[in-house]
Amino acid sequence: MEMKYLFETIIKNIKQSLLITDSNGKLEFFNASTEKMWNYSEGELKNMNINDLFYFESSYTEGNKISQISDLFLFENWNGEIYAKNKENSVFCLKVSICQIFEENSNVKKYLIISENIEEKKNLLSQLKLKDEELQKSIKNLENAQFMMIEEDKLANLGHLSAGIAHEINNPLGFIISNFGTLKKYVEKLNEIILLYKSLLANSEEGMCLVKDEVANVESLERKYNLDFIMDDIDELLKDTEGGIERVQKIIAAMRNFAHSSLEKNFEQYDLNYGITNTLVIAKNEIKYNSNIEIELDEIPQVEAIPSEINQVILNLIINSSHAIKEKQENADLDYFGLLKIYTFSDDLFVSCVIEDNGTGIPKENLDKIFEPFFTTKPIGKGTGLGLSIAYDIIKNTHKGDLIVDSVLGEGTKVTIKLPIRHEEQEEVTQNE
Repeated sequence: MEMKYLFETIIKNIKQSLLITDSNGKLEFFNASTEKMWNYSEGELKNMNINDLFYFESSYTEGNKISQISDLFLFENWNGEIYAKNKENSVFCLKVSICQIFEENSNVKKYLIISENIEEKKNLLSQLKLKDEELQKSIKNLENAQFMMIEEDKLANLGHLSAGIAHEINNPLGFIISNFGTLKKYVEKLNEIILLYKSLLANSEEGMCLVKDEVANVESLERKYNLDFIMDDIDELLKDTEGGIERVQKIIAAMRNFAHSSLEKNFEQYDLNYGITNTLVIAKNEIKYNSNIEIELDEIPQVEAIPSEINQVILNLIINSSHAIKEKQENADLDYFGLLKIYTFSDDLFVSCVIEDNGTGIPKENLDKIFEPFFTTKPIGKGTGLGLSIAYDIIKNTHKGDLIVDSVLGEGTKVTIKLPIRHEEQEEVTQNE
């Protein structure tokens, strides 16, 4: 009696619908949850067939065409989702399990159908899916906005440096043009002397007396044009011109690498030393009038990085140092000249770059704010306040590295960039932490 009471209590309180049918699908047993789920009374359910309660669209299940739920009695056990219709013809979704009930002679006579209403869960999942789609769209919009901020920061830096870059290009271009003009004149003189040599060779067959006059003319012309000097100077002009062309090529290549779009965010093997050298080409005119530069680049391994983004960080930091030195220069004696140190080193996990200046330094109360977007101590119109926040995001979030700032007001600032040698391994370390 105790087991029977326990069984009846479980059946009465269970939230799932329990149905037992005969082999033809006629209802023989149902619990209170069944009445509540379909909104039929006990008397109404007694005369119903299992197929009256479910809305089952025709489909193929395991190779069999199914049009009503009793067709599923063909299977020994079946689990799946089926739509049901209540008394008011409202359709809702159920998670259903059907199993056979064997009697002692092992002939199947009855079927147990256990149903759970999952309509609310499905609605929640549908809402979550919509929210997820909206979230993914928002993330994409944020990524695009971040990309635009990075690109605008690049353009702002290039705009700020454009006059200096133009000056750097104009210097070698100036002597290339000058050398080209000189070479053109040299070629004209050489052509005149060569023509006389040809005439000499032609006249040598007609008589030696004519040859003596021609030789005298050639020697006179060689002295007039200073042929020995021209031949020596041509080599120097060609070397200077070649050097100027290489300088222009380096500046253009550095600008191209710096301005390269990074929307795809593809990580590749990156030489930090090469990135520093490249960036200094762009920033040279910004620095050379206010600072000496000390560079010490150790032999370091390549890292997995987005080159254009790291170059942008380096340029931002160099420009910040230059501005800090200029500000100190304006408030100091005319003889004051700044010092910018850049050096690299590595360990087993990271390569590091240190950019150190002896400029104005950063007040202690501002050190915790410098990476905040739009925070700047510069006058209106002289800074967006995005440079350091973008640099922090690129190093810390995109590359899983670190950006460390040490500064003493009035003495200068030291910024250390740490980049993981293998980006994927550092991601795993970060996730485990």
